[in-house]
Amino acid sequence: MENTVDNSGKTDITTRSFESFEVGETHQSPDQVMLQKNIDAFAHLTGDLNPIHLDAEFAEKTVFRSTVAHGLYLSSILAGMAFERGLLGRNILALEQSHEDYLQAVKPGDVIFGRVTIASKDPDASKRCGRIAWNLELLRRDGEEETVVVQAVWRTLVFKDQYLP
Repeated sequence: MENTVDNSGKTDITTRSFESFEVGETHQSPDQVMLQKNIDAFAHLTGDLNPIHLDAEFAEKTVFRSTVAHGLYLSSILAGMAFERGLLGRNILALEQSHEDYLQAVKPGDVIFGRVTIASKDPDASKRCGRIAWNLELLRRDGEEETVVVQAVWRTLVFKDQYLP
């Protein structure tokens, strides 16, 4: 299959079965701006109140020279972007494995977007589900330059057609 990138910004709410995914299929989210108020909300939701995320005066004295988003917040943004693209939802029985590499900090004002590619499929995972491996990237856009800030690999169980809820 040709690597198709969908970055239309339209949410596809169609629930996709295991059979509908193709290896190499690629989706890209629209750009979004990282906001301090969202970093603050994530910090208070999770209880991770490290000053590197919340205190501009403290953070200015660090190597980052700014507050930065939580790594787990960035991973959650990837999950949300995949959901918005119609890739994750009631079609997923389980997230079996998640591995993230946090390569660079994301600061308030950074423009970010996600890219998801279907890496592999295993139809024999179970009677009701196939296994899909996903390669995900969260990127920062600065003009024409794109920098990968998070790389992730997920493995999920996805319902087959006849078992889709």
